[in-house]
Amino acid sequence: MEAHRSYERFERSTEAAGDRHPRHATTAAFAVAVMAALLAISAFLANEAVKEVITGETHRADATARLESNLLKTDLAEGNADLLRVLDAGKGLRARAAAEARGREARVERELEPADANLHHEISDDEHHVESSDEKHLAYELAEVGLEVGIVLASVSIIIRRRWLLGIGSVIGAAGALALAGGVLL
Repeated sequence: MEAHRSYERFERSTEAAGDRHPRHATTAAFAVAVMAALLAISAFLANEAVKEVITGETHRADATARLESNLLKTDLAEGNADLLRVLDAGKGLRARAAAEARGREARVERELEPADANLHHEISDDEHHVESSDEKHLAYELAEVGLEVGIVLASVSIIIRRRWLLGIGSVIGAAGALALAGGVLL
């Protein structure tokens, strides 16, 4: 019962002080708290998205280096096969050189060409992952901006006691929350 009387006294003192909207401060404080929580989530997710972009770029660069190495191996194997064919034209080495050339060509077909295909696929996957993470990062950054502006306007509305300012801050904060949700759904 004492809590109820204290609240009534608070209400009367607020009215006596000329506050036309006694619950405004409570509503605005709640809005600020919600936007601050969403801001913290958005900032965390933005940082994680940046890490994903960097990791994806690293993976893509690694796969590209492995592809280049594999292409070099293919060129060397094919060059060696050509040299062995030239040796095939000489005396006494014909059968051995031809067999060695076929072995090199078979290795290119069996090992190196499938590795090339796998590496091209891996590079494409890494590129898609990086683009997706970059889009998420942008959405989270926009969410942060919207939520920060919403928090500022809602906080100022408490100080100057203007409900319309809380409304504008809430709308901007809601836009930030939508950007956050959009980033999560990407």
